Amino acid sequence: MSLKKTFGRNVAAGLVAAGAALCMCAFSACSNGAETPSGTDGDMSAVEAAEETVESAAEEAAGEPAEEGSAEVAKSPALEPGEGEPESSSSIESSASLDSILAILFPDGIDIDTARRDPDSVGVWHFYDPRGTHDNPDFVYGEMTDPRDGMVYKTTTIGGQVWMAENLNYFDIEGASSSIKNDWCYWDKPENCESAGRLYTWKVAQRICPEGWRLPSNEDWTALLTAVGADSLNEILWKGSSKLKSMSGWENDGSGTDDFGFTVLPAGKKFFTKVQDGFTGHGCSALMWASTEAEGGAADSLAFRMELDCSNDNVTINTAKKYDGLSVRCVKE
Repeated sequence: MSLKKTFGRNVAAGLVAAGAALCMCAFSACSNGAETPSGTDGDMSAVEAAEETVESAAEEAAGEPAEEGSAEVAKSPALEPGEGEPESSSSIESSASLDSILAILFPDGIDIDTARRDPDSVGVWHFYDPRGTHDNPDFVYGEMTDPRDGMVYKTTTIGGQVWMAENLNYFDIEGASSSIKNDWCYWDKPENCESAGRLYTWKVAQRICPEGWRLPSNEDWTALLTAVGADSLNEILWKGSSKLKSMSGWENDGSGTDDFGFTVLPAGKKFFTKVQDGFTGHGCSALMWASTEAEGGAADSLAFRMELDCSNDNVTINTAKKYDGLSVRCVKE
C-alpha cells in the first residue's frame, strides 16, 4: 500500500476517533448540566486524546518511530497465502469503503506535511510585521507623543476630530499591582503589543488615554462613520469598513482602501467564558471600545464597541462584555 494511502487511512481513522471523543466530550458536558471550570477537566482530556489520535496517525504515516515492540512485528517474515488469520468480511468491506471515500476526497492523494506551525503564521497579517508595515503610503499622518512613556503615535483628522491612527500601547501601571489582570498582549507575548497595541478591559480603557485625549463614545464613532461616508443601515449596522481598514493584512481578501489614514489592523481580542479564556480574531477582526455603557439588569456588565470583520464591509456598533480585552483608539478632547 502506498504511503499516501496509508496516511489517508490513518488520518481518516484518527478523525473518526477524534469525532467520537469530541462527541463523548459534548455529551459529558451536556449531562453535567452546568458550565463550570471544574467540570471541564474531563472534557479537555477527551479533546486532547482526540488530538493525540490524529497526531499519532500522521506520525505513523510520516515514518515516525513505532510503539515499543512493533519493530519485532515488522521484522517477522511475511505470511504466505493461506497462512495466519484471514481478514473478516466486515474489515474488508470497511477498508474498501474507506478507500472509496479517500479516492473521492483526495483524488490526487494526500501530501504529507508534518511541520509544526507557529500560530502566528495563520492569516495574512503577523504580529512580527514591523510597526507601520501596513500604513497607507500615500497618506500624510500627523503625530502625537504620549508624555507618560514617550511613545509617538500617528494621528489622522476625520470630520474635524483628531484620532489616533494606531491602537494604544500604554502599560497600565496603575493596575499592575492588582491581582486581576486588566490588559494583555496577544498570546501574552509582550512583543505583540509593539505592532498591535494592547487589549484592555472596558474599566481600564475608560482611564487609559493620555491627558488631553479620551476614549470615544458611541456618538464619536457615529460621527466618524458619517464623516467617511459609511452608510447606516440601522443604529447598529453600517456599511463602509473598507474605508477604515488597512490596505493590506486582512484575511479573506478583507483589506480596505484606508482612505482617511485610520489604518485599522485585525488585532483580535482577549475573551472569557465560564469555562475558558483565550485570544481570538487575529487576522480577521478589530474591536475598539466606546466609553458608552449599556444599562439595566444584565446589561450592566456590557459596554459598547465598534467592530470590523474580514468577511464583509460591515461596521457594527454593539456591546461586548466589560471584562473582555479590546483595542483602544483615543480621540483628542
